[in-house]
Amino acid sequence: MDAMGAETVVDCLYSRESTPDFIRVKEEWELGFFVQEYNKLHTPALVWAYRNQPGTNNADFSVHTADKSYLWDIELTALFSKPTIKNPQSYEDFSPYPIWRDASYPGVRHVEIDQPRKSQPYTMLERVIETHLRDKYPPYWLVIYDNEHGVQHPNLKHLANLIQRILQARVQRGRLPSNLRQVWAFDFSGVVRVWP
Repeated sequence: MDAMGAETVVDCLYSRESTPDFIRVKEEWELGFFVQEYNKLHTPALVWAYRNQPGTNNADFSVHTADKSYLWDIELTALFSKPTIKNPQSYEDFSPYPIWRDASYPGVRHVEIDQPRKSQPYTMLERVIETHLRDKYPPYWLVIYDNEHGVQHPNLKHLANLIQRILQARVQRGRLPSNLRQVWAFDFSGVVRVWP
């Protein structure tokens, strides 16, 4: 990702035309960051990961300990802001704040965070959770990377409360997969176990 340059990476993150290779690299980067933060405070240490192929009824990754003993699968997803237009094509279409390019440095984007938001934070959260709950997977963790715009970080306690409400509502309706073992949220400030 470093070789692509920051602007190219951002454009790929927010493009509907991201290649499968880019998505794979992005998920591996997110998993690496999660594992790094998880291993600071929790055991057993997550050391090895194997990417499962799509369509195999497995989560994105199978994780293992230092001696390569299998632990569980991890389904990894990222939470982005709700697009501000119907057919988003770029970063600007996801930002809840106005953006303009610097006249002297076209690669620099200015975000007007003092302006009112065009969308509320975490409006995509329920949809993200719903689309990543699976009945056919082996026991797995759902791990959510918080890439929401315009929230104060660290914000994981607030996000954890929102996730817990969504999962509790599913429990009350009897619609939480029995193979879902844990749910975690993370951002650049750390990780938090959300469920159970």
